[in-house]
Amino acid sequence: MPYTKMKISCFVVSILFGISTLFAQSSSLSSSPYSLYGLGVPDDNGVGSINSLGKLGFALPSLTNINAKNPASLGRMTQKSFLFDIGLKTQYETVINSFQEEARFTGNFSNITVAFPISKKSGVSLSLIPFTNVGYILIGLENNIEGSTDNFITNVVGSGGLNDFKLSYGYSLTDKLRVGASGSILFGTIDETETNIVEASTLIISEENYYSGFQVNLGAQYDFSNNVSVGFISKLPTNLKGEQTRSINTFLTETITSREEDTRLDDFTLPLELGFGFMGNFLKNKLTVNADYQQNFWKTTDQSDFLGKYVDQHLVGLGVSYRKNPRSLKYWERVFYRTGMHYDSGNLKVNDYRIDNYSFSVGVGLPISLRTNSMLNISYSYGQKGRVSNGLIQENFHQLSFNFSFDGKWFIKRKYD
Repeated sequence: MPYTKMKISCFVVSILFGISTLFAQSSSLSSSPYSLYGLGVPDDNGVGSINSLGKLGFALPSLTNINAKNPASLGRMTQKSFLFDIGLKTQYETVINSFQEEARFTGNFSNITVAFPISKKSGVSLSLIPFTNVGYILIGLENNIEGSTDNFITNVVGSGGLNDFKLSYGYSLTDKLRVGASGSILFGTIDETETNIVEASTLIISEENYYSGFQVNLGAQYDFSNNVSVGFISKLPTNLKGEQTRSINTFLTETITSREEDTRLDDFTLPLELGFGFMGNFLKNKLTVNADYQQNFWKTTDQSDFLGKYVDQHLVGLGVSYRKNPRSLKYWERVFYRTGMHYDSGNLKVNDYRIDNYSFSVGVGLPISLRTNSMLNISYSYGQKGRVSNGLIQENFHQLSFNFSFDGKWFIKRKYD
């Protein structure tokens, strides 16, 4: 029977990963004008409880929730457990520039992850998470026809993004020290359609840009005591290969012409990323505090975008979680109450200004069962990105995320049938 249960679990996970891939490739989690740059807006959503705890959490364990930020956390898992997490995200944002204000709404799948121990000292996880998101619309851009006083109108629409399919492994070297590594297959398509209208003629240029590559992530965690832990992560630099399929269609009064061409794109370099985190338990493990810092060395990639240049990126996350009594018969005493903040200096400088962003979050972890750690994690965040000055755009956003975190038990015999 355990073998049958394992087969069923693997089958369900395979189906869900297939469904999630379709969602990840067909829709975007962003409507940000800043997704026009590079490979789009990096996706900062996490797994489980991390969305309301500063979105980093390098020192957090993978006991009741999966820590997808640090593979070393998999070296400390509850035996015979099977953790499964699927997430959804919705976002309402207001985009403001010097001339107008526009409201936008997006929503989609945000992650699917499974994790389980394979021995008393080690565990593995498999996850599919959006890596970047693209979703922008530029309507009614007026351009001058060279050598003429006439103008033509251009509309540009972009969508898509990259996905991160990741296998992670963690191992406990000692009772206090854990190490881990993960390998990510990064892949995805960014589509852009440019429509140019000149009197009775229309020129449509469609580009399908496909990127793929492999990235390695290393991690470590160390427990100074039962109440104090630190974590470290390092994402190694890598190059993403790019290919483009371009189709050009011209519509005249009575004539339609079209052609298609394939080209190799320049590699896109992802930088070295280093992160460090702290976790402390207080009030007899009722209160948990985490603080994290990460730096991404974009400047060393020596890359630039057509409207800006890449700069080193700094991220800070702070989180506080409170749970009165996990074994209480009173439901609200078993609930997690969380709050956090996140700051991102941005990796792009436009008109000599960084495109930075910050957010504040609150959340709860609602238990689903008394016998397991299954729960519904809900997080609300309010934040701001960019600014209304020097030709830039400001985004004010409200984000609501739901993570269904299930804790199953393997190979446990029932006392009663």
